[in-house]
Formats: sequence, structure tokens, C-alpha cells
Amino acid sequence: MVKNIVIVGAGYAGVTATHQLAQQLENQSEYQIVLLDDHPFFTYRTSLHEVAAKRIEPSDVQFDLRQLFMHQKNVKIVTTHVEQVDVEKKMLTTSVGPIEYNQLIWAIGVEAQTKIPGVAEYGFPLWSLDQATRLRVRIEEMVRQGAIELESEERQAKLRLVVVGGDYTGIQMLGELLDERRVLAKANQLRQREIELVLVANQPQILTSLADKRVSQKVANYLKHQGVKLYLNQAVEMVTAEGVVLNDGTQLMSRTVIWAGGTQGRQQVTNSPFPTNAQQHIEVNALMQVQGLKDVYAVGDAVQKAGDRLSNVNAAVREAKVAAHNIQVKVRNKGELQKIKPATQRIFISVGSRYGVAVWKSHLATTGFLARHVKHWSNLNFLRSIGSFYQMGKYIQREIFESAAKLPEQQGNVANVGNVLWSVPLRLATGIFLMITGVAVGGGIGGFFALVGIALFIGFMTTLAGFLTLILSLIMLGTSFSISALLLPFVGIALMNGAGRSFGVDHWLIPWLKKNLGTLITGDSKASYNDLAEK
Repeated sequence: MVKNIVIVGAGYAGVTATHQLAQQLENQSEYQIVLLDDHPFFTYRTSLHEVAAKRIEPSDVQFDLRQLFMHQKNVKIVTTHVEQVDVEKKMLTTSVGPIEYNQLIWAIGVEAQTKIPGVAEYGFPLWSLDQATRLRVRIEEMVRQGAIELESEERQAKLRLVVVGGDYTGIQMLGELLDERRVLAKANQLRQREIELVLVANQPQILTSLADKRVSQKVANYLKHQGVKLYLNQAVEMVTAEGVVLNDGTQLMSRTVIWAGGTQGRQQVTNSPFPTNAQQHIEVNALMQVQGLKDVYAVGDAVQKAGDRLSNVNAAVREAKVAAHNIQVKVRNKGELQKIKPATQRIFISVGSRYGVAVWKSHLATTGFLARHVKHWSNLNFLRSIGSFYQMGKYIQREIFESAAKLPEQQGNVANVGNVLWSVPLRLATGIFLMITGVAVGGGIGGFFALVGIALFIGFMTTLAGFLTLILSLIMLGTSFSISALLLPFVGIALMNGAGRSFGVDHWLIPWLKKNLGTLITGDSKASYNDLAEK
């Protein structure tokens, strides 16, 4: 009988552990890896602030789990909610029925801490995709209402956006709001500073987990320069329908209070057998095993961090790798167990599209334009680590070549969302030129010239045809020199922008390929999975 290694939670830690175990136990046919989650997709949670501020779409942070693991045949995906854990019987009670486990990894993450009065009722947390899309609608609606509100206090409350929490999530959300403020102000005929941005943090400085406090101060200065009002070393006493009340009695009237002010372990199961601290974070040892429980591991934000271990993506990935390694050592009865060790800081934070923070080591940090680019590298590196090269390609395409937003590092210059109509005359003329040249040259090479010319003329796969035009032009320059041969390489580069999408076959072909080629490579996606029930 096949034994189940069950992973509950498809976040960064859960997906990493699944990928690691799938590779390490690929030849162990007596084991299968079962990944359980409430949703059929992995959410790129560190980009939720971008969804909330409308820089990217919700679909951009969703990665279908079956597509992520389509090449790992020993991975079973089950969309279900885990209700109870019986560590004695090694059994999970789920919404699709009981599931036995031989080894268990608990990686369900965290949720917003709601012990402060009013947070659950009036706050807008940012820990899930549903919450991000809800906040997205709220921000746009409140600004729209505020722009036409005549009563001054109510107008100010609707145009004031308050972010509670001065760590990663809160700062990144503020950064995105700085960008979105420009868009909202223009759409609602407002001045940018009329949309007031406020940060409330209960520490004397922001980003307190950064070892280099000078970096934190730089970010604070940047936010102040952008007009953000900072209320530091101030705790929130309560959140009401009118706004927030601080511990010194200050009342900030706001209809949109974004809550990034602390987390607690998710309360998913009844009568949880896991030992936890006051914040409901699970207690684990250095092997990432849950204290006092056999064959049960916990990783990611759900666990209590010992010493100077941080709660971020890099920490979650490291913990998942340690847990996966120790499980495969145990089931194979081969190798040595690993212990989690403190690591140097690796933190990458975007503060909108124009600023960022990148920390490689405790005292090796940078801010500004370069750091913003490093965040992209970090995202790509994670996708590479789980073997999702297709998603890496989609990420590059989305962030660079299909980005409608004019990011400062691009200024819209590299995105191909522009009109290609004006490339049509150049495409047609180049196609005719290559066909005539092919006929004149004759033979096999002449035929190749003619075929590329025909492809350009009818607008068929023009990106590829443009690249081939570049190659043919270099061949022409190698054999003889002429003005046309000198200009042709630049023409080939210009036509690689997809000129066939206007009055060409590519107008229909490229959308069809995007739809069907992606499905062919990664498989089809579903609203839910139950691979354990499928024969």
C-alpha cells in the first residue's frame, strides 16, 4: 500500500517542501506526496499589495497547483479543508473525507491578528487574495465617493487611507498606494496630496527587523518626502466605522483602515494537538519537528521563530527544505538529519515602483532604483527553485513586455502593448524585398530568403520572422556590402515587436497559441482537485 507524506498548506513553504520531496523520493514508489489546500492554486502572497493597488491583476499571483507539479507524477493535489488532526491514528479529517499520513508537514501560514477591538469588523487585512481584491474595490470606491463629497470631514475621511503596521506588508502596501494615488487622483480630478496616506506603527521606527537601522531611516525619509504622514511609536487602541483610535487619544478619521499590524497562527482545526505560543505559532525543534509529536513537522510563518530567525519567504523556504530533507532521510533510512540554522538576512522589499530595499547580509544593503530590480530577481529565483520555468517566462513577459504601467525602470519603452499598426508598411516592404532577393539569389538559401519574406508579408510568426531577417541580413553583410544590407538588421529588430498582430495572420494565431500552447505545456487547470479519488 502506498504511504502518504501529507503537506497541509500550499504557500511558499508548502510548495517548496512538495517540490523537494517529489524530487528526493522520485524513485520511492511506496511513497506519494499529497498536497492539501483550500484552493487549487498557490498564491504569490508577497505581491498581494500590488493586487490591492491595481498594479497587477488577481490572476497574476495565482499559480495552478496541478500545473506547477504536472511533471511530478508522485505528487497528488487535493483541494480540501482540513478540520481535525488525529496524531495518534495519524489521520486527517477533511471536507473530502479522512486522509491517512505517514509523515505530516503543517504549513498553513498565518492570519491577521484581530484581538484589538474593531479590527475584524472594520479593518481590511492583507493576507489572502480574497482580502486583496476586497481592499482593491474599497480603495477605488472610497476615493470616488470622497471626490464628490461636499461635507469636509466626511470627504477627508474617505480620502484618507490608513495603513497600520510598519513592517514588510505595511510598507509595501504604502509604496503601491503612492503609485495608485497618481492614477486615482487623475481619474477623479483630484490633486495627489488630497488623497492622504497615513502609516501607524507601534515601534519608534519602521522595518524593525532590518539589522541596519540606517536603511529603515532611509525608507522613512522617502515616505515622508512623498507626503506620507507617519505616526510612529503609537499603538492602535481600537478600529471603528469612523477610523482608528490611537493609545494617546488621537483619532484618525478614515473609511479605509488597512491592517498589517501583526499576525497569529491560523485557527484552522478544532482541538489542535499542536503546542503553540501566545500568538498561536507552533513550537518546533531545530529539525522542524513539532515539539512532542512524532512524524509531524511545521514550517513557514505558522511556526514560532527561535533566536534571530525572521518570518519571511526566504526563512519559510529554508525551513521547508530542512523538513523535507529530514523526512526523506527517515523514510529512506539513509543520510544525516539537518538542523535549521540562523542565516544572514536576505530581504527584498518594493516600496512602490520607484523605490525598494534589498538586504543580502546584515550590513550589505541598498535602497532605491537598484533594489527595486532585485525584487524581480528574488521572485524569479523562487520560481526557479520550485522548477517552474514556464511561470518564470510568464513572469518576465508580464512584468516587462506586457506591462501597461510605465514603471520608472522601463518608462513604457520595453512593453509591447503599444499599437503596431505603423509597423505594417515596413513589414510588407521588407517581405517584398526578401522575396525578390530570394528569387534573385536562387537555390536553397534563396528559397529561405523567400520563405521569410512570405512570412513577413502575410504577418505569420513575425517575431520569429523578424529574428530570421536579422540573421539573413548578417549573412548578406558577410558576402557583400550595400545600404540595404546595412539597414536590414535594424529592420529585423524592429519587426520582432509582433508586427503581424495588425493586418496579419498573427492577429488570430498568437492569441490561439497563447491559449492552447500554455495548456499543452502545463496542462489544464480546474476549480478543484482530488487526485486521491481519481483512478
